Amino acid sequence: MAGTLRFHYFMGIHRLGSYITKDDCLIGRKRRPAADEVPADDESLSSTSHSHIPAYRRTARNGALAPMTAQLPMGQTPKANKKQRLNVAAYLCTPQLLDGATVVVREFDNGFKNLWRGFDRAYKDLAGREEVQAPHSIVTTALRCLTGGYVHFDPWAGVLVTRVDIDNDTLRDAFTLMVGMAMGTPIDQISLNNPDPLAVKVANTPQERRLLADYLITNGNGQPEAPGWVYRTVTWDLSIRLAERPWKVDGQEITLRPDSEGGLIAWGHPWSNKNGTAHAVARIRLSMKTLPNLSHPVILASSQVTRLKSNLAYARKVLVEQADPELPLTEVELDGRGKIRRINRMALQILAKLGMDYTTLSLIQNRAQAEADHDAALQDAEGGEGEIREALPPIGPDSKIRPIQGKSYKFPIGRGVGMHHMRELDRHIRDVFGDAATSPDIHLSTRGFSRNDPKNPLPAPAEVTRSLTSMGYEHLRIVCLWSKDENRIRMINGLCDAYGLPAQSIDPTDGVPVPLHDDTVSVVFHHSPAFLAHGPATGRAGLVDELPFLRREPGTLVAVWAETEYTAESIEDTTEEEATENRRDRRQRAKTDETDAKYQGRRIIAQKGIVSQYVADMKQAKRKRDQGKDHQALYSLVDLHRNIGILDERIDTALSDPIGAYAPHGVAHVGIHVRRQSKRHPKEKAKICITAVALVPPSLEGGAWTLHGWSYTSPKWQHYNDAIAAFHALDYPTGKMTELVDDNQGYKKVAEQIDQALSDLTVHIGRLPYTVTVDGVGTRRLWGGLHNNKQGLAGEPGDTWLPGSTLRHQDRPIAVIRINKSADEVPQPISVSRFDADGNLIGTNSTTTSLYRLDTDLGPGTWILSNVPHQYDGNGAGRLGGDKTRWTADHGSKEKGNIAKNEVAANWYTMNGTEIYPLPLAPGVAPEALANLTARLCNRPLAWSNRTRYPVHLHAAQQMDLDHPQYRRTAPQEDNEAEATGDTQQAAAQE
Repeated sequence: MAGTLRFHYFMGIHRLGSYITKDDCLIGRKRRPAADEVPADDESLSSTSHSHIPAYRRTARNGALAPMTAQLPMGQTPKANKKQRLNVAAYLCTPQLLDGATVVVREFDNGFKNLWRGFDRAYKDLAGREEVQAPHSIVTTALRCLTGGYVHFDPWAGVLVTRVDIDNDTLRDAFTLMVGMAMGTPIDQISLNNPDPLAVKVANTPQERRLLADYLITNGNGQPEAPGWVYRTVTWDLSIRLAERPWKVDGQEITLRPDSEGGLIAWGHPWSNKNGTAHAVARIRLSMKTLPNLSHPVILASSQVTRLKSNLAYARKVLVEQADPELPLTEVELDGRGKIRRINRMALQILAKLGMDYTTLSLIQNRAQAEADHDAALQDAEGGEGEIREALPPIGPDSKIRPIQGKSYKFPIGRGVGMHHMRELDRHIRDVFGDAATSPDIHLSTRGFSRNDPKNPLPAPAEVTRSLTSMGYEHLRIVCLWSKDENRIRMINGLCDAYGLPAQSIDPTDGVPVPLHDDTVSVVFHHSPAFLAHGPATGRAGLVDELPFLRREPGTLVAVWAETEYTAESIEDTTEEEATENRRDRRQRAKTDETDAKYQGRRIIAQKGIVSQYVADMKQAKRKRDQGKDHQALYSLVDLHRNIGILDERIDTALSDPIGAYAPHGVAHVGIHVRRQSKRHPKEKAKICITAVALVPPSLEGGAWTLHGWSYTSPKWQHYNDAIAAFHALDYPTGKMTELVDDNQGYKKVAEQIDQALSDLTVHIGRLPYTVTVDGVGTRRLWGGLHNNKQGLAGEPGDTWLPGSTLRHQDRPIAVIRINKSADEVPQPISVSRFDADGNLIGTNSTTTSLYRLDTDLGPGTWILSNVPHQYDGNGAGRLGGDKTRWTADHGSKEKGNIAKNEVAANWYTMNGTEIYPLPLAPGVAPEALANLTARLCNRPLAWSNRTRYPVHLHAAQQMDLDHPQYRRTAPQEDNEAEATGDTQQAAAQE
C-alpha cells in the first residue's frame, strides 16, 4: 500500500509539473543533524560574519520557489532549518552589484556578417588551409592600444565592445589596413582614401553607451539569457572597483592592478624564491557564468600563481604595463613559432600607419630582437665565426614587460594560492561591494561519506571471485611479463599482498601457473625482455604469439601485468626550455612513441582480446614514512583489476538506496565520455573518441554488479575487459567535431550514434531502466537540453535534445545527470558556516567533503560535492596555505637544528567543487537520490583510495581513452588542446 501511495504521489507531482524541495516532501526524509553536530571530515575555523538563510514559499509562477523574507517583520531573521551553508567565491550578478557600469557597443547587422564571411573565405583560400580564420586579433590588438585596453570584438556574433568611444575614421582606417594586409597587400599600397566595404560597414554602424544591468535578462522560462558579449565585458568595471581599495591581508596592503581581461594582478607585490632569481605574481580572475535554475548569473572569483620568465625564450604570452599607470595591464599573445616569438607584424604596422602609441608593444619587440640577435651571435661563436656577446640582463619582477612561464614545468615557486588566500579574497570582495556581494545559498544535503582504506585499495579475494562469477567466468589468469629480476620480485610481492599470501611465499617458474586464490585466480610468469624492450614494431607480435597462457579459453579471463622500461622524465621535472627543445617537432615525438614497447605491446595484447596494465621501475619514495611501500606496483595492480572489470562491495554500498520508486538493484547506470582533438596539421584529420560504460546490477541474489563497455570504434556492448581490448586494438576514428569549421550536422551524427548505443544497451541488459551521466563541458555541443538556459524547455520530437531523446519512450533513460568539474564554471568552496536552529552563526569550518544543495529559484536543484585535494590532507602535506598567504611564506632552511620546509617552492591547494545536476525524466525519480548516488560513486572509486571527480562509470569510460595506445600523441601534455571530459586521480592545485 505504501509503495502504491508513493507511486501516485510522484505521478501527481509529475503531472502538475511543479517542483519540490527536500523539505516539502516528508517521504523518505532522513534525520537532520543536530545543531551542535560537526562533520568529522570538516576542520573548524572561527568566523566573524554571515548572512541569513532565507526560507522559501511557493509562488503561482510554474510552482517556482521564491524567498519569503519580505513577509517577516522588519529586522527579524527567518528561522533556519538548514544547519550548514557552503561558502563559495561566487556572487550573484545583480544590478546592485554592477552599480551603473556601462560599455560602448556597436552591434553589426547581417550585412556585416555576410562581408565577414566573404573575407574569411578569401583568407582561407589565400592560405590554402581550411582550419585558419581571418585574423581579427590584429585589429583587436590595435584597438586595445587606441582605447586603453578594454576591447571585445567577435565578428561571428557581429559585435564590438569597448569602454570608451572610438572615432569612426580611426575605426574605418584600422579595418581597411587589416583586410588589405591579411589579403597580402603591402601596407604602403593600401589606400585609406578607398576604404574596404567591410571597414565602411564597421564605421557606419552607430556606437551606443549601454547600461550592463539592462542586459541581465531572462528567457521565457526565467533562465538567464544575456548576450554573449556581456559575459566577456561585465567584469571590466568590477575589477576596476576592486583595485581602487588596497587589499589588506596578512598584515600587508596589497595593491591590485586591473588587467584588460577583467581580472586583477598583484603587479607590485611579486613572490620570489630565496635567491631572488625566480618570480611569480598573484593573478585574480573574475568571470560571469550561469548555474541551472538560478535566475541571476554569478560572478566567479578565482586566483592563481602566474609564474614569470626571465626572458622571452619559448614564451607565448607577456604581461605588459601601459605607459599610463591608470590603464589596465594587458596580456599580449606572441606570434610565430620557435624559440623567440614576436608581436604580430601586421598589428605593429597598422599602429604605426595610424600614428598610434605602441610603446608597450615596442618594448616586447625590442627585447625579442635583442634575444634573437644574441642567440645568433652565440651560434656564430660556436662555429668560430664571431665573438660571444655579453648575456642580456634578465627580465626582473619590476619590468614593464613580464613573460609568462608555462604551467607544466619545474619552477622554484610552487603552484596554487591556498585556502586562506581565497577566504581573504572573498572578504576583500565583500568589503568593497558591501551588501551587493551576495552569494547563492548552498546548504548541506548529505555528509558522512565513507572512504576507501588507503592502505588496502585492492578488492578482497572473495570479492574477486564473486565478481568473476557474475561476469560468467570461472577462472582469472594473470600473465606477468617481466624483464628485470627486481621487477619480477615486485610483482610477486604485490600479488601476495593482493591475495593474502605470506610475502615472497611463491617463487613461480616461468610458464608454470601458480594458484593465488583457490581454483579461481592463478598467475603465470614469462621472462620476455625482447618483447618489453623499446624498438621497432616489426616482429614484436611474434614474440608472444607462442605463449600458451595468452590464449583465451572458455570460462577463463586472461589479463596481462607487464613491466615497462619506459621511465620518461616528467614535464614537471624539466625546464620549459628543455621540454620545448625535446618536443619541438611533434612528428618526431610521434616517432618516439611508435618505438615505445609499452604502446606497441598494449596494441598487440589488445588484438588478442586481452587487457593489460604496465608497471615501471620503482621510484625512490619521497618521504621517509613511505620507505618500503611499493605504491607503484600496488596501484598498477589496482588498475589491472579495474581493467578486468572487478567490482566489489564498494559498489553495493554506493548503490544501496532506492531511486525514488525504483529499487537500488533495478536500475543500470551509464557514463558517456566524449573527447575531440583539434587538428594540428592541414593534412591531418581530427581524432574523436567516444566511449561508454554501464554499471549493471546483478541478476541473481548476492551477485556482484558488472561493468560493461562500448566504444565508437567497436560499437557493441560487452564486458568491460572485452570492450577495452576491442577499443585499444584499433586506431582512433576521425570525426566532425572541430570548432567553427563544423556545423550542427556533425554533432547530431555523434549524438545519434550515442542514442543507438543506448538503444542497444536496453536489449543487452534486458530492458532495465537506466540513467545516463555525462560531463557537461565535454558534451556541450551534442545536447542543447543540457545547457543552463534551456532548462524547463522541451526539444522538438526526434531531436537530439538530451541523451536518448531520439529513442522510443520505453528505451529512453529515466534520468540524465550532468557533471561539471571545470574550475572556470563551478563555484569554488572556501569554508562552511554552521548555524543553530534559530539561524544564529555558531562556527565555521575551513574544509568539507560533504554534498551541498544549491537553493534554486526556478526549478530542480543543483548539488555541489565539495572536495579537499588529498595532497592537502595527505601524508606529510602540512596543509600549506591553510592559515597564511604566499606573501608570508617561509623560504625554508636546511641548517642543522633549524630544518624548515620551503613553503615558497611547495604547491598549495584549495578546495574544489563538482557540480551534479540531475534531470529526472520519468515519474518517481527523485533528484536528491540521483545526486547522492553520484556523490557516493565519486567517493568509492575502483582504482584509487581517495575521491575522484567523476563517478565510477564515467571515470571508467574516460579511462578507456586515457589508456589507448594513441592517447599520448593525440593529447600531448605540454600543449593540451584536446577538449576532454578529463579526470585525474590526484586533484591538482588551483593554477
